[in-house]
Amino acid sequence: MPSRTTYVHTLTNLSIDASSVLQIGDSETVDAIAYILAVQRERAIFFEKEFQFKDYSAFFEPLPLPEDQECLCMSTFHETPAIRVDKVNVSFAAASAVIHIGSGDCIEMETRVKNIRHLLRDKR
Repeated sequence: MPSRTTYVHTLTNLSIDASSVLQIGDSETVDAIAYILAVQRERAIFFEKEFQFKDYSAFFEPLPLPEDQECLCMSTFHETPAIRVDKVNVSFAAASAVIHIGSGDCIEMETRVKNIRHLLRDKR
């Protein structure tokens, strides 16, 4: 991957979540992985070690990878060895997201989320 210089005039970003990446410039490899257990309860009572990733198959099942559909041959010509960006406005980058301005060789991302809701039953 030929390296290039990246120029960004203005970048506005309000928040970058855990395991997210803000990369200005070239990168050979970017890995962004996030495992999230989101628990919502009407009554906020939690016990130590109550929720463990190992207890939920969503976090250890193999992810199906897309199959290559066709062979792609591509050649590019860069007139100047620079990437110029005037303005980037990103309000939020969620888990395992990448904001990347520059050349990238290999970018892999994975996010696994398990939502759990415990609601009180109506006693009638």
